[in-house]
Amino acid sequence: MPSTREILEKYSRKLESEINSPEKNISDYSKEYEHFKQDLIHELTRYEKWANSLGNILSIRVAEKDRVRIQKDLDNAHLDVTASQAVTLSIASMFGIFFLALLSSVSIYLITGTIPFLFFFLSIIFSAFVFYYVYTMPKRLSMIWRLKASSQMVPAILYIVVYMKHTSNLERAVAFASEHLEGPLALDFKKIFYDVEIGKYSTIKQSLDNYL
Repeated sequence: MPSTREILEKYSRKLESEINSPEKNISDYSKEYEHFKQDLIHELTRYEKWANSLGNILSIRVAEKDRVRIQKDLDNAHLDVTASQAVTLSIASMFGIFFLALLSSVSIYLITGTIPFLFFFLSIIFSAFVFYYVYTMPKRLSMIWRLKASSQMVPAILYIVVYMKHTSNLERAVAFASEHLEGPLALDFKKIFYDVEIGKYSTIKQSLDNYL
């Protein structure tokens, strides 16, 4: 098995020429992240569209503790949705299924003269399941994103260590890693620059500390 030193030396030689390539500005990484936001995968944008549409019609106040927790999951999954919109979507989904079941039960009663107790009971259970499924959607999407990002953590650390060995500059090391990584973790690293560009954090270190 090769030692850690041997691995670092191997990748240091391989990445030496790339480290000396022209540097980008923070705005370049922000533009790349904005471009990614416009090209999000279909499943995420569909959730965003439903949440934003219903959230603009109805507004449900969420307890501060729940709001912070839900908003953190939404941010981790890179969703442009507020906690209030996410909760509104879950409640609207539950009541939508409930009223649909109620209308169906009334229709069955008017046609057959029999009250479908079992159907209505199962519909109530299903509507509760739909509420739970939609309510926990931000947490599941956040977990999926984190699992995909964590699978690239080893090469990310390697890129940063190799760069810091060459040039002791954390900002450039993170930028270098974001250029060479793929998938969620590369976009997470670009978001670190994006949050500085939009003024959410004043320095790269603050943005990185928040991400970590």
